[in-house]
Amino acid sequence: MQHAHILIVEDEAVLYDRLAQALLKEHFSVADYTPSVAQALIEIEKTKPDVVLLDVHLRGERSGLDLGKILSEKMHIPFIYVTKYADTATFFKGLQTNHEQFIVKTKPKLNIEEVVRAIHTTLSRKQKNPTILTEKKGVMGLTDYLDELKEKGYQDISRVPILYDDIAFFTVKSKYENNPKKETENLRANYLWFQTVTGKEYYLKTSLRKLQEQLPEQFERINESYIVNLDPHVLEGRINGSRLAVAGMALSIKETYKDAVRNKIEALYLG
Repeated sequence: MQHAHILIVEDEAVLYDRLAQALLKEHFSVADYTPSVAQALIEIEKTKPDVVLLDVHLRGERSGLDLGKILSEKMHIPFIYVTKYADTATFFKGLQTNHEQFIVKTKPKLNIEEVVRAIHTTLSRKQKNPTILTEKKGVMGLTDYLDELKEKGYQDISRVPILYDDIAFFTVKSKYENNPKKETENLRANYLWFQTVTGKEYYLKTSLRKLQEQLPEQFERINESYIVNLDPHVLEGRINGSRLAVAGMALSIKETYKDAVRNKIEALYLG
């Protein structure tokens, strides 16, 4: 328990330093300064923390409450809110994310001993009740529309497991709309389709909005029609800051999504 790794997601560098120094003295290892959700998700992927200390107010568009939901529902990593927001509304929003504890930053300084004890309590609870849940590795792609699949033979494959790393993009655009070599095929309502890095195509019966909530962090929505994989083996590059080159296509980034796309790319890549 003494060698547990702690991630502090905190936008105030001074408070991060105080917490980090205190935890190091308690023989914990501590991740580097992490002030935003995007950077936190990258750090989690790299270092696999045992516990996350999480502020509500963070840099960027997403808050600690957004990250708390991801930690609880997708990553199954215990976390403790450490925040200056003592209002009832924030507290009850926090409760909905299944946190381990909600600690308010008191003035003139945070009670470090309270934080340390909360971490030990969380680690003890985790040791006694280890989670058996694992992260999803990918999606089960439909080989055709569901009503069409019902007409196929008993031994015909209807769903195919596809790893996230092998997916280039998800879209609700008509198929082949951007491919002059093929005839455009209208997409049925309540479906989307996706393409793998090798060019294979599959369907999902869901919306982009619902899908985005379940995808790992290398995926980002860039407009109303596309979610793309920003991993370096898929993303070919940026075009004048307003388009992305993905799977041989130039896809436009809509103004509404530009900040989120820029923040994600900055969190994933230097330069």
